[in-house]
Amino acid sequence: MATSILLRACSRGSRSLLLQMRPLPSYARTDVLSKHFTASPALGTLEYFRARRGPFTPEEKRGKGHMMMASTHWKVERFVAIAMVGIMPACLFVQGSTMDHLLTTFVYLHGFWGIDGVLKDYLVKFVPWVEKVWYLLAIIGFAGLVNFNFNDVGITKAIQMLWSL
Repeated sequence: MATSILLRACSRGSRSLLLQMRPLPSYARTDVLSKHFTASPALGTLEYFRARRGPFTPEEKRGKGHMMMASTHWKVERFVAIAMVGIMPACLFVQGSTMDHLLTTFVYLHGFWGIDGVLKDYLVKFVPWVEKVWYLLAIIGFAGLVNFNFNDVGITKAIQMLWSL
C-alpha cells in the first residue's frame, strides 16, 4: 500500500521524479558510458524464471518424464472433480467397501493434484527435493486411508460417526 502511494506521488505531472531526464555532467567520460553491458552468469538464471508464451510443442507441454499431455491431465482432473459431486452425496445412502474406496481415491486424487500443482508452480524452483518428499507423504497417506477402509469401519461410516457426535 505504501509503495503504491509513493510511486503515484513520484510519477505525477511533467516534473515526475521517475521520468526526469538530466544532461550528463561535463566531467563524465563517454568511453566508459558507451561500453557494452556484459551480464554475469548469475543473471542468466533470471531467464529460467521468466514466463514464456506459446505455441509450445507437444514435447514441451508434456515435460520431462510425464506420461500424458497437459490438456489430457486437465480433462482427467475435471472428470474427477465433477464425479465427486455425485459420489459425495451417494456415500450417505450407499455404504460399503466399494463406495469407501471410490470416495477415498477421488478425494485424495483431487487434493493430491491441487497441492502438487501449487508445489510445482511456486516451490520446486527453489527447493527441488520437495517434490520427492511430497510424493512420499502422499503414498503414505493414501496407504493409510486404504488401510483404514480395509481394517476399520471405512471412511463413509467414520464420517457419519463423526457427524453424530
